[in-house]
Amino acid sequence: MRPIKLIISAFGPYAGKVELNLDILGKSGLYLITGDTGAGKTTVFDAITFALYGEASGENRDSSMFRSKYAQAETPTEVELYFEYGDKEYYVKRNPEYIRPKSRGEGVTSEKANAELHYPDGRIVTKLKEVNNAIVEIMGVDRNQFTQIAMIAQGDFLKLILASTDERKKIFQKLFKTQSYYVLQEKLKTESGKLGREYENICSSISQYINGIICSEDDVLSVQVKKSKESELPISEIILLLEKLVLQDEETESKYDREIKTLDDKIEEITKILAQAQTLKTAKTSIIKAETELTEATSLKQTLATKLSIEEERKAETDNIMKEIAAIIAEIPEYDELDSKKEEISDTESSIKNDEETLKIKLVEQEELISKIAELESEIKALANIGADMARLEAAKTEITNKKTALDDLSDEIDNLKKLEEKLSEAQEDYKNKSNISKQKKACYDALNKAYLDGQAGILAETLTEGMPCPVCGAISHPFPAQKSLQAPSKEELEESKKSAEDAQTDENEASQKAGRINGSVIEKQASIQKLSKELLGEFALEKVKADIDTQLSAIDTKLSSIKKLEERKDTLEKLIPEEKAKAEKIENDISALNEILVKNKAIFETLCKRIKELNKKLKYESKTAATKAKTELENRKTELETALKDAKDAFETNEKNIAAIISKIEENKKLIVNDNETDIQAEQLKQQELKDKKDKLTILQKAVNARKTSNQVSLENIKLKSDEIKIVEEKWKWVKALSNTANGNLSGKEKIMLETYIQMTYFDRIISRANIRFMVMSGGQYELKRRAEAENNRSQSGLELDVIDHYNGTQRSVKTLSGGESFKASLSLALGLSDEIQSSAGGIKLDTMFVDEGFGSLDEESLSQAIKALSSLADGNRLVGIISHVKELKERIDKQIVVTKEKTGGSKICIMK
Repeated sequence: MRPIKLIISAFGPYAGKVELNLDILGKSGLYLITGDTGAGKTTVFDAITFALYGEASGENRDSSMFRSKYAQAETPTEVELYFEYGDKEYYVKRNPEYIRPKSRGEGVTSEKANAELHYPDGRIVTKLKEVNNAIVEIMGVDRNQFTQIAMIAQGDFLKLILASTDERKKIFQKLFKTQSYYVLQEKLKTESGKLGREYENICSSISQYINGIICSEDDVLSVQVKKSKESELPISEIILLLEKLVLQDEETESKYDREIKTLDDKIEEITKILAQAQTLKTAKTSIIKAETELTEATSLKQTLATKLSIEEERKAETDNIMKEIAAIIAEIPEYDELDSKKEEISDTESSIKNDEETLKIKLVEQEELISKIAELESEIKALANIGADMARLEAAKTEITNKKTALDDLSDEIDNLKKLEEKLSEAQEDYKNKSNISKQKKACYDALNKAYLDGQAGILAETLTEGMPCPVCGAISHPFPAQKSLQAPSKEELEESKKSAEDAQTDENEASQKAGRINGSVIEKQASIQKLSKELLGEFALEKVKADIDTQLSAIDTKLSSIKKLEERKDTLEKLIPEEKAKAEKIENDISALNEILVKNKAIFETLCKRIKELNKKLKYESKTAATKAKTELENRKTELETALKDAKDAFETNEKNIAAIISKIEENKKLIVNDNETDIQAEQLKQQELKDKKDKLTILQKAVNARKTSNQVSLENIKLKSDEIKIVEEKWKWVKALSNTANGNLSGKEKIMLETYIQMTYFDRIISRANIRFMVMSGGQYELKRRAEAENNRSQSGLELDVIDHYNGTQRSVKTLSGGESFKASLSLALGLSDEIQSSAGGIKLDTMFVDEGFGSLDEESLSQAIKALSSLADGNRLVGIISHVKELKERIDKQIVVTKEKTGGSKICIMK
């Protein structure tokens, strides 16, 4: 990565927009960023890091602090960076979250953080998260890794050299893509744990099945079962034991089956004997009952025959009823007509009456409408000119309203002038105060400057020797030498007083300019008000003119209100008159139609009266309802006669069938008792119950044996199955666990080195080798970095710890024991070695630029020369190294410089010098 152009706006100490064309620094060599303390040298690195990752280069600076306190309210805070990576040019733009004035209205609002990234092919990525991910993908490192390997930030240069194994492991994982080894370690650890849990689960399952073995306490095998449950027998013997128990229960179960079958046969034989005895007993009882029923049925037969004869004689009455019903049915249509005519004549009579009433109402309404229309037409003629009156008053109101608006504007302008005059008074007072302060500080500085100059003359006078020339005037005689002042200020006190006086002068100038601007606005506003007052008021006062206009407007509004009501009435009449005429026309048509309907209905009424008279004379019953009622009564009587005849027949026939059935039943039962052998039913039942009780006891014993056998069979099958499974799982777990412990550095009694760490150790050795090329130069051959071969203990992870060899005394010790200057040289060497290794590795990460922020102040003259020599050799290739420092020797040795200076008015400026 090489920055090409950096654009900073309202960022840190830079108030406005600053553009740095870094491309003119070239693609290799050293350049220096120098300037006043606190001017903003480190801000250049902060801006580059913020543009890339949205954060500063140092951890003690937060992105919320980036907004420049010197910036104008309308100047946005943002950073733009054009940079090159892999011969491709990218552009990124970011702004932090900060408070700014609202674009509309008063007050402030929060500007949300945002970012955008432009790819070489024209693609644009927006939103913070997407841009952050894209930058990491392009660069191959995140912000923390970037600052550790490419940007040694102020106060952070010791972090890289003092990092622990875990910290270095995280850095190397990203740089050298060792994530896959870490994934393998985790998968092995997970698989080992999974197999361990599976082994424990199988063991637990087998224990549960063993605890479920059932055996009778009086069984000789119960002792072996107890040993099994107490884990005193191996699985193979437990399996043999279960097989014996199952076989033993199968034999016992078969024995019970045979005994139960013998009992079932005996019970069945007794059941047949009891059934036969019960059948004979039932037959005898049935014969006695049937003979009684036969006597009763024979007696009932004569009664039923007499009743049937009576019902057959009443059949003639039924025939006469059928004839009467047929006559009524034939006349039903005429009854329907009679009812219809009666209903129709009633409706016609009612309609005639209603129409006559309606006709009277319509005639009254017609007369009232004719009178109302005449009155409305007379009223609308009187309102013919109301529109012209309305237009004349509206025009007068518009003219007066416009004048009122102008007067209100004049009143607002007068109020604004008063506020401006108050601001002018405040600004003038502020200017007076700041002018007095400026004069006081200027006088103070002049007095201190005179005292300082007098003091310098006294110091110079002490070096004068009579006869030797004065370095100021050249005289060889010094009759009145100046006396050294004990009250003379120091140069720093003088400079501080000068700066204070200059700042006060700046405040005075700004206050003067502000008062001048407000005064100009006041004069301009006064002239405008005077001109407008002359046009609107003439010789009258503003309040009087406004009062007169309000009176005129009130009078016009009163007239307009009255005229508007009349105009509304006119509009109403123009709609109402046609509506009323339409109503009158409709009533005329309704009257004509009603007259026609009345004539027609009266003719229909006469015809209906004539037909009803004819039907009443002809028909037997007065209505269809009466005829239907008579027909229903006849039909009910007919049904009653037919039902009585049918019931008599059915009862007679049923009685005959019953007699035949009783005789047949008696004959059948007599056949059953021909061979009657007496059986002791009670004795047989007692014998049968004894057999059933014995069978029930055997069945309970058989079920208990079967349940025990089934349970032990299940345990046997599962133990056999699980014993096969546990062998496979145990064997696999042993070698996976050994492999996991090896890969994760958990072997007992050995160093805690993970597989990923082991791979990274190779890269670390290469980095150290490259770092020592610089470190040996910078330390004058005294020091050499070395990876610690053995861990301090076997409890924590190791492999990436760093020691230093002191060739002056032949010792090897922790790198943490180096002094401040030595630590800086070591960390710089390690950072350079890491950068070299990264760019030479297969990862393809290209860091063409390195930044070093401070640290050189801790070096002596010789060490500084060695560090510069090492950095110069590094920059001989295609690499650009930027150094922030105010060390004088660096300014003299490095030609390419970025100079940052403070402005007296606030903020800083920056420029590139070659």
